[in-house]
Amino acid sequence: MMLLYRGTTDAEKGFMAYLHRRKIPVKFTICDGQADNGKIAACVQTAKTLQPDLIYSFGTTVTAELVGLQGQVKPGLHVTDIPVVFDIVADPIGARLISDMKSSGRNLTGVSHLVPLAAQMKALQSMRGTRHIGVLYNPQEKNSLLAVQELERIAPQFDMSVQLKPVALDRNNNPSADGLHKAVKELLANKPQFVYIPSDSFLIKNAKTVVQAANLAGIPVFAATEAPIRNDGALLGLVSNYFNVGEFAGYKAEQILVKKIPPSQIPVDVLHRFTYLVNMTTAKKLRIYPPAAILKIAEAIMPLDAIDARE
Repeated sequence: MMLLYRGTTDAEKGFMAYLHRRKIPVKFTICDGQADNGKIAACVQTAKTLQPDLIYSFGTTVTAELVGLQGQVKPGLHVTDIPVVFDIVADPIGARLISDMKSSGRNLTGVSHLVPLAAQMKALQSMRGTRHIGVLYNPQEKNSLLAVQELERIAPQFDMSVQLKPVALDRNNNPSADGLHKAVKELLANKPQFVYIPSDSFLIKNAKTVVQAANLAGIPVFAATEAPIRNDGALLGLVSNYFNVGEFAGYKAEQILVKKIPPSQIPVDVLHRFTYLVNMTTAKKLRIYPPAAILKIAEAIMPLDAIDARE
């Protein structure tokens, strides 16, 4: 069974392609939470009823709802007796899904997609010397909060200042479109040299709003994931390819389904090869061109080669 957050992305395509390529006879039952916590909870209960051989879960929010956080697992609410392979989880330790990448100690393993923030900031500095970045974040999203904490910690290493701007919440404590517009306006008013979009479901879904406003102000956007660059016009990022991450998760599923290895004995991993992704259409608009040394190693795109790689 596959528990998704907002439909099928390239991560799921990679996962399914790997299992088909390995000729593993798999039937996929898909339940899409549609970015609604109530629907995600219903998907979890469906999984508990169906008792599939393995559950694939997309993203931090879905995985936390599925298996529970460390020290807060409730067998009646969470899945504790079915192997789980999670995918596209930015920081599984920080999110309290696991405490050790070598072993979860319970019924799950998986793959993280996020490039270490220090490596991302090095990539940013290699594109353009930067002393001041503006960071939008969703205070209801664990990935955003973890990214903000880490950025504040490492910023002095790069002689950078970080301006943080949370998205205001509505009366139901959800990030709102109005809150996003206000946060973007206030952030851009301080004229950061770059705007940073972390790995955050709400912000990635609404990246076009952020990117269009920033580019109109002549300010480039650096993204932690590939969709805002490929689909929405962000200038660049150091990213993991979602299809490849999905394939890696498929390999872990194979170890469970075919080799019968308990998920607690399978390490949680990250990709070790990343893509320096540059949107040349945006570079031309902003007249911010990558140095020759960057172009030698980067994937330079001129969208229309859009993909769907959102968390």
